[in-house]
Amino acid sequence: MGSGLNFSVALLLAAAAAAAWYALDYFCAPRLSPKEPPLLPHSVPYIGHILGLLRHGTRYYEMTSAKCKLPIYTLNMLSGKVYIVTSPELVNAVNRNSKKIAFNPFVAMLGKRITGHDQDTSEIVQHNLNGEHGPGYVIDVHDRIVASLAPGENLQQTTKAMLSQVSTYLEALTTDAEVNLFEWTRSMVTMCSTRALYGPESPFNQNPRFVDSFWDFDYALNLLIADVLPRIFAPKGYLARMELGTAFQHYFENYIPTQSAAMIQGRHYENTRYGITPLNQGRLEVGTLIGVLANTIPSMFYTLVHIYSDPGLISDIREELETSGFVGTPEDISQNPGLLAMPESCPLLYSTWQEVLRVHALGAGARYVLEDIMLNETFLLRKGMVVQMPMAVMHSDVAAWGEHVKDFQPRRFLKQDSTSKGGFKPNFTAYRPFGGGASLCPGRHFVTLEAMALAACMLSRFDVIPVDGQWNIPQQKQESLATNVFPPEKDIRVMIATRKDLGMSK
Repeated sequence: MGSGLNFSVALLLAAAAAAAWYALDYFCAPRLSPKEPPLLPHSVPYIGHILGLLRHGTRYYEMTSAKCKLPIYTLNMLSGKVYIVTSPELVNAVNRNSKKIAFNPFVAMLGKRITGHDQDTSEIVQHNLNGEHGPGYVIDVHDRIVASLAPGENLQQTTKAMLSQVSTYLEALTTDAEVNLFEWTRSMVTMCSTRALYGPESPFNQNPRFVDSFWDFDYALNLLIADVLPRIFAPKGYLARMELGTAFQHYFENYIPTQSAAMIQGRHYENTRYGITPLNQGRLEVGTLIGVLANTIPSMFYTLVHIYSDPGLISDIREELETSGFVGTPEDISQNPGLLAMPESCPLLYSTWQEVLRVHALGAGARYVLEDIMLNETFLLRKGMVVQMPMAVMHSDVAAWGEHVKDFQPRRFLKQDSTSKGGFKPNFTAYRPFGGGASLCPGRHFVTLEAMALAACMLSRFDVIPVDGQWNIPQQKQESLATNVFPPEKDIRVMIATRKDLGMSK
């Protein structure tokens, strides 16, 4: 009798809770206008899509897009909406309306949570984000970075500085050295890139342990962005952010501009001009490291893996490098007068790099709707809502890339008249590893040269062989909603051996 009563009470409570939950969804979830993109509902109202994102990361957008197969649709999340854009045509429409559908507000919304800078700095960052009333901090810093990393003398000097540091790592390899490939790539690229940018006083030079600190910070980014008791729920990431911020504070308190790259000089100039203190300059610089390292290192790892796992591709790229003169030591490669034109001189290596990004860039470009707008004169986007453009959906679109879209094809991006040969002509507007429009990544030229030059250094001098005798390309694990190319789920133990047919190279 008692147990039956308890069951009835429990059933009534469950029914009441369900009714309250659905009432909450009905009254609090945002209403959809008929002109807005179609709504994709969730069986768990109100927070269902949030739970999906927390569980699957940006891969969740692949799942929802596969379910509804629409060029644009709406997800309700708490009291807001997220518009998911999967059509290259509509993505271009978003890019054309960058004053009304903007990226910079995300700097204001998420920047403080990522870097931990203070309120005064936040107000400087948020002022005039889209240039409504002339220049603003974010616009001025962005323009400085674009100028410093555009093809030209500054980019060449920074790339050469990076290559000069690579020599130290390659010379340290013993005969038939065994390493964990991702861990080795992570350490080398972190140390070489930061030394090239920040100079001999780089905090990473002073304390190489910061390599691990950065990746502790990167791993915790989602929890830091959530900003719910980060000291408790993300202690390693929170501590790593503090350590790195303090180290860069000391760096800028003793800053010698001539020892750093043009990009850092420009950032420091604008930070100082806008009155940002060294403490907060240090914290902001931790955010800059995400752009410098977080996507770059996994991309370089997968480039090496895809090349070395394909004997025919190794042979063809080595022949291309020899023809174009990109062989020998890192110093030899850095002195090639055509360094900045490496993508044109080495089209197969460049196409391989582009295909790596097509396959492995799985993030999503984000925008904030500043005012109501009819996108492409068809879909109403409401002010205050978010637009997400998932790369993985467009990079795996059969309509854009053909029936072999899931295959890694290193020659996919080679310039050719595929239509005249009866082949499939890809829709390259679906290619978005560096974003697009006004928010196109300003560091794309540098990371491309870094990756291609590093691959040339390795292919010139070394064979890379998996210790277990077989290449297995590892799946990626999503660690951060703020990055696009995620690290591998597991590392690969390899032997790096000097080429037996090395010839003129060391």
